[in-house]
Amino acid sequence: MNELPSKEEMQSIIEKEIDGMEPGLKAYAFSILIPLKKKVLKWEYGNDKEFPAWEFANFGERNVGAAYCLGGHGASGDSWGLIFTNDDYFGMDAGWYSSFKEMLTDGWYGQNI
Repeated sequence: MNELPSKEEMQSIIEKEIDGMEPGLKAYAFSILIPLKKKVLKWEYGNDKEFPAWEFANFGERNVGAAYCLGGHGASGDSWGLIFTNDDYFGMDAGWYSSFKEMLTDGWYGQNI
């Protein structure tokens, strides 16, 4: 399924993800949220096929943000991804996760908590 949730559905999905987080992680998650913005991501592993996504967070450095997409890596169950806000590609599979929490606690982002 590659259909993007509605804006209201996506907001609810994000809220449910954050509700299940520990207090410190929850505060960090809220601090990086941005207003939901539709974005089209290109699947570089599939001839640049385009998939709709929601951009929902900005980490405040190195043009790194977060998106939710059900195509590309999302089709494999990893629908929460780190993206570069200044381009339109999915990026590496190692930057896509099965949950928002997993994304936040992996790598250098966990150091900000």
